[in-house]
Amino acid sequence: MHCSTSPCDTARLAPGQSLHIAVDAGTAFVVTAGRLRIDEAPRWLADVCVPVGRTLDEGTQHVVERAGWITLSALGAPVAWRRLPAPPPAPRRRGAAWAWTRRNAGA
Repeated sequence: MHCSTSPCDTARLAPGQSLHIAVDAGTAFVVTAGRLRIDEAPRWLADVCVPVGRTLDEGTQHVVERAGWITLSALGAPVAWRRLPAPPPAPRRRGAAWAWTRRNAGA
């Protein structure tokens, strides 16, 4: 399903149902109904593996920090959510050395 303002995925989960999907960094999830639990891959902090997860209520959103597999779980009641794709990467700025080389290339 597509949103009117931008391309996105809309989906539903039944109570107790989970979905395991791969996402890009910067992908946003917006909960439109119910409560959704998002669990990202655990991260290492010093010598400890720390779980990364968040519970979202209706009307809230979460942006995934790192690309990888995540788990979405419905908590209590049916959940409806939208997935907005990550924004395209910004163009790289060329440094001053490139501009100087280009200016002096014809000399």
